Amino acid sequence: MELEKRKRLVKLVAVLALFGHSAASLAASGSFEKSVAIDGAAIIDVSNQSGAVVVRGGDVDQVTIRARILVDERYSKTDPLKAGKIISSIKRSPPVEIDGNRVVVETLTKHTHKRYASISYEILVPRDAEVNVHSVSGNVRVSGITGEVNATSDTGKVTVAKLDEAEGALDTA
Repeated sequence: MELEKRKRLVKLVAVLALFGHSAASLAASGSFEKSVAIDGAAIIDVSNQSGAVVVRGGDVDQVTIRARILVDERYSKTDPLKAGKIISSIKRSPPVEIDGNRVVVETLTKHTHKRYASISYEILVPRDAEVNVHSVSGNVRVSGITGEVNATSDTGKVTVAKLDEAEGALDTA
């Protein structure tokens, strides 16, 4: 029995060494980034189950999505390898769809991902983008946008600071 435990521990250490991470960092969090060039008015639709969403307008001609994936700490501690697999799976196939100038960030669909993982987003978009954001559980902040903004959260705080086109100053809405 003791030999079997040692073998499992050696396998875990080998896997962690292969990826260059400690058990906590492999199991607890990960990230991905995705950028897409936009030609014309961008439409950004974000639907997030769990995690904060920040959308900022800037003088850019692309949409850049930075995401931080977190796996529930209790799950990470009880099964760090499975938690790492959840993060790897999300990174391999992020919930982002691009169709022309429409960028859609979708809620996680796989049951284990929805149950144990959350994703927080920071998204940089052209100032004139149309932005629609909904988070079930997480704060939403949208700033620097001259286009139409629709931002909601079921349980988090929502802050919208639109750029006033006439004056070029931030105006809290």
